[in-house]
Amino acid sequence: MQRVDIHIWALADETKTAVEDGLADRRLAKTRPAFFAGGIPAAIQKYGSEASPGLLIVETIDPAEAIVTQLECLSELCQAETDLILLGPYNDVALYRELTRRGVHEYLPVPLDPRQLTEAVVGVCADTGAASQGRVISFIGASGGVGSSTVANNVAWQLGRIYDKEVTLVDLDFAFGTVGLDFNLESPQTSAQALAQAERLDGQMLERFLARYNSNLTLLTGPGDCQAPADIDSAALDPLVTTLRRSAAWVVLDLPHYWGGWVRHALDLSDEIVMTAVPTLASLRNAKSLAETLNAARKNDAPVRIVLNRLGSSAKTEIPLKDFTGTLGGKPAVTVPHDAVSFTRAASQGQTVAEGPKGERLAEPFRRLATMVSGRAEPTKRNGKSWAHLLRSSIAWSRPSAP
Repeated sequence: MQRVDIHIWALADETKTAVEDGLADRRLAKTRPAFFAGGIPAAIQKYGSEASPGLLIVETIDPAEAIVTQLECLSELCQAETDLILLGPYNDVALYRELTRRGVHEYLPVPLDPRQLTEAVVGVCADTGAASQGRVISFIGASGGVGSSTVANNVAWQLGRIYDKEVTLVDLDFAFGTVGLDFNLESPQTSAQALAQAERLDGQMLERFLARYNSNLTLLTGPGDCQAPADIDSAALDPLVTTLRRSAAWVVLDLPHYWGGWVRHALDLSDEIVMTAVPTLASLRNAKSLAETLNAARKNDAPVRIVLNRLGSSAKTEIPLKDFTGTLGGKPAVTVPHDAVSFTRAASQGQTVAEGPKGERLAEPFRRLATMVSGRAEPTKRNGKSWAHLLRSSIAWSRPSAP
């Protein structure tokens, strides 16, 4: 997201509040908003003597004919690169078409929906090519040792299998990360080394850093070194994540159970957050606190997806699912049954549980979670095969035989 100065000209207090809510979205953290009193005439007076910003958000209550005339005057004073989002009282298709024909980026009726404003501003401020960038999904544990990395590994594998697209799994737990062990594969360069070179990292260099597990899944493993610092420069995450997003449909970040500034920044960069908990009192307390904290800052995003792992591991001592759900204030996104033998075997063989003997049953929660966080509809299937597979098969059968 680009750094953009935004000048807001709001007439009503309700409009100002709605704009503030819309600009509080995490994706707009780099924007610099400033509020001014008045509508289009006040804006005309201001920009007659000083430069206009990158984006104007202006409210008007004038008749439609006057709006068009005022905008002509305003356009003569604004810089060519200034975009305009107009807020007005009319829900009129003809007016909307006339305004967009005259170069208005978006016209939104009042009372204003903050989410509509957010999407309009994101459309102005997004970096070139942002629409084609991959989706960032972060995984974090409510407490240590709850199996967050296992969930991340299995969901990353499922995303590639379901959608037949590129997925990159990044281990950001430098000291204790297990992605390399879990897949029995180490990347040529570690995530710590990639961060150290993030500013000059490009697609070609990144390709040399990654290890390929299968045709859809690549890994950037952690150093697994207790001498690696727990704190890193948050600023280095931005270029690394941006480069990763350009090369994969999904970037899966496996985060440590650590509440430092850079972890918070990684979560702010994420389109989806998955938190893993187990049915214990400490894990429930942390999950509730963490979800409330993160959701408060993600009003325009999907809420944190909570995975309840190892359900049934100890019927006598664990918190019942009903009580866990009641305290949490909602159902977990998925529950994962306890099966220590199958999960341990999969890890020791460098596989996901879907690739093991009980694959279909154990992998079902991860498959459902993958479709939830993908941001896409699940591909249509016929006879267990995706439309893409069927299309490729039909093309192969239609090819003429070699003479």
